[in-house]
Amino acid sequence: MNAKAEISVIVPCFNAERYLSTCLESLKAQKEPALEMIFIDDGSTDATGAILDAFARTEPRASVLHIHNSGVSAARNRGITMASGRYIAFVDADDALEENGFALLYQAAVRSGAQITSANHTLFDMEKNRRVPVQIEPVLQQPLEIVREIIHMHRIYNNLWNKLYERELFEDGLRLDEGVRIGEDALLNLQLYLRARRVMHIPEHTYVYRVHARSAMANIGRYSEAHQPMLAGMNAILLRQGVKELYFRDFLQSCVWVDEKESGIRACMGRFNAQIRPLVLDGVDASRIPRKDARLYRAVTAGRFPRLYMLLRIREKITGRKWGIRR
Repeated sequence: MNAKAEISVIVPCFNAERYLSTCLESLKAQKEPALEMIFIDDGSTDATGAILDAFARTEPRASVLHIHNSGVSAARNRGITMASGRYIAFVDADDALEENGFALLYQAAVRSGAQITSANHTLFDMEKNRRVPVQIEPVLQQPLEIVREIIHMHRIYNNLWNKLYERELFEDGLRLDEGVRIGEDALLNLQLYLRARRVMHIPEHTYVYRVHARSAMANIGRYSEAHQPMLAGMNAILLRQGVKELYFRDFLQSCVWVDEKESGIRACMGRFNAQIRPLVLDGVDASRIPRKDARLYRAVTAGRFPRLYMLLRIREKITGRKWGIRR
């Protein structure tokens, strides 16, 4: 383990033998800044553990911890506890870094003093052998604005990978929720951005997210049901931080979008008052709702939101002006 590392790279690995070599090669090619690579073998039953051990014998920056299978969040949490670098980065075992990816993130973090630094990434469809650059939409680089984007399930800000985090953000014991299996990274980012004082996003593509048939999001099952623990966790965080009212509209939109994505608009609105509204209104202090959201809040509490939403969607179709989450 490198005691002088600037970046601690945490790589959870479970039965990743088919994809691991590309990840390891890309990590080995990162020459600057000083790294420590922390591999957590999460109870793999294939050759993953042996591949990691062989890599660590030839790569002095690498260490391997073999644990009983506990899930990706538990593996990442073990890595956070082991990390000693100034910054923490997360890499998935089936993904890869672009050349100088960490150097670009690190230089931006040091230059700006950001506690969280993010970058764009590239989607690589392994079956079609196709690369698709993912560019961020313009977002005001303020932590509270990025929190709004995370609630909206932003395709860059929700992910743990392709970012650098100052390790001090975790020093009070903040960790991933090991009971949430879909969206657990978004919940951690929600808390990290709520406590960050300064953040930065750079336009370079520094990470390659490799999509294949065994990817987690490719095997998600029923979309709405799978995302309910994440939404409940998001609700708890917003209440605990005293900001749910500030993000009332955003949380409402997210709850609706998750259900609508699976079942369609009419079915979603048909069960909104009975099944979705309770979580949306949970713990909300009406006196703290922003003025701009007061009418919307009253529509939800009075049970009129389904009709309002149907009208909003009709207007959206006519004008092209979207209401709610980017689609």
